[in-house]
Amino acid sequence: MAKAGIRFISVYHHDRFVLLISQSMKKKILLVIPRNYEINFINVSGIIKMITRRSGGPVVLSLATIAALTPPEFEVKIVDEDVDPVDFSESFDIVGIGGFSYILNRAEEIARGFAKRGALIVCGGSPVTFSPERWESFADVVFIGEAERTWPIFLEDYLKGTVRKEYRETEKVDLALSPLPDYSGYVPGTMQKYLFGIVQASRGCPYKCEFCSVHEYVGNRMRYKPVQNIIREVEQLYRLGNFRVIMLADDNFPGNRKKAKEILRALRDWNRKKRYPVSFVTQLSIEIAGDEEFLELSAEAGLNRVSVGVETPNQKSLEETNKKQNLIGDMLEYIKRFHEHGILVHAGCIVGFDHDDLTIFKAQNDFFAKSGIPNIQALALQAPDGSPLKRRMIREGRYIDYEHTVRANPEHQNSLNTFTVAPKQMTLRQLEQGLCWLLKNLYEPGNYIHRLRTFFSNYEQSPKRGKLNIPSAKFDWDNLGLVTRLMRYVIAKTSPEERKLFWEIYRIAMGSSHPNRMYLLVNLYLSWLNTQDILHKSFKKIDSVAYPQ
Repeated sequence: MAKAGIRFISVYHHDRFVLLISQSMKKKILLVIPRNYEINFINVSGIIKMITRRSGGPVVLSLATIAALTPPEFEVKIVDEDVDPVDFSESFDIVGIGGFSYILNRAEEIARGFAKRGALIVCGGSPVTFSPERWESFADVVFIGEAERTWPIFLEDYLKGTVRKEYRETEKVDLALSPLPDYSGYVPGTMQKYLFGIVQASRGCPYKCEFCSVHEYVGNRMRYKPVQNIIREVEQLYRLGNFRVIMLADDNFPGNRKKAKEILRALRDWNRKKRYPVSFVTQLSIEIAGDEEFLELSAEAGLNRVSVGVETPNQKSLEETNKKQNLIGDMLEYIKRFHEHGILVHAGCIVGFDHDDLTIFKAQNDFFAKSGIPNIQALALQAPDGSPLKRRMIREGRYIDYEHTVRANPEHQNSLNTFTVAPKQMTLRQLEQGLCWLLKNLYEPGNYIHRLRTFFSNYEQSPKRGKLNIPSAKFDWDNLGLVTRLMRYVIAKTSPEERKLFWEIYRIAMGSSHPNRMYLLVNLYLSWLNTQDILHKSFKKIDSVAYPQ
């Protein structure tokens, strides 16, 4: 018997009857990531959009995974508002909303807009899991935990008319159950609007940093997708979006070193067969730099950029926040080891720990001056939903509800100057001023060049230089167009300071033997431009800020 609302048609084809689902009778689902109004380090500035002709950062993997879990009784459309607009005149039976807590205002606008047209509103993801009460005022259904098993159950209930208010996953999903993402729900041409692709090879992190909620959501036990599935996803992105940069969107990719090395070997072998090799990017913890085999495999696989939570040179603050992995060895030596293998480190940096006083801003600046890390994402300590730090701040009466603040005053939605933790040894005003001073100094052109020069110097003086088979980025027509637009911008539209910085980066990078020096040149200059745009939007008086007293 046919399910309610579904029309089945029998057709005669090659000596047999085939049962088809009528497209016109399929239930329609919209999966949407609301626009990011917040000013933060993942913003793609207008300058970058103009030069790259790509308006989005990473492809939205979560929605494509949900689409792949959806049976053929449904027609799926995927919209990422940072790339394409939502059409409120279009009717949908179900509207699924995902994303981060900072899109809460826009999520509610989208939900209420489609609810008026009769759509069932469902919301999921880690923000919903940790604080469902923030979403339940406009969501008909919430998903708690991972969705690989609960989403199909929900859709089955929907067709039977027995939908529940909540679908809860109580276990950690076997990632072999996570399907090949389905990007067919995007409007044609959308994939070409993103800067890079995303593959999630694993979930979990073996560490329990106090300010982090990752271990609370996906657990401490590392879970990996089968290697062949990871390669299928990489190949799909390579073909669908012409991506030459793909992020392994793991919270700590080498959390299980044996599995990570197995994946790196497979990526190395896959990359060697490509005319245009892919550059891979991932997140990891700093102590992995003590594993020579991992570094060599990373370099030869094309993993040439890593995001590392350096956090702070203050050892007492590292102990306070349970960042034990940063205390294992000398962090500056570990960073140098990445660079010696041609791997560029992107650092996370935090100020405002309980053991931080007003000297921390200078200490951070001095530390990074020695590091050779050009790009540093400095932020104030935050206590996100689900983190042990939030629970402690609530107990101590020091928690500031960020979501309440930005919902009441959306114009204040800025992760660089809106806070969730009342610091112990300084005022919020001093913390904001100190963070502003630190960022100004980190991205002062002379300081940026000094760190960049150290990175290339570390590589040139490395005993590994010339001994590793590092894949070299080859420029296709898209990349040649990007470089042409960048040069036009540098010549015609930059300030004298910006132009001088470009030619200094050019001189240093092109004087290096690094196989990806041209790629690094473009990436480093665009990153600096993008960060300058973010900083001047966040701190209107950044050019004249003084050290906090």
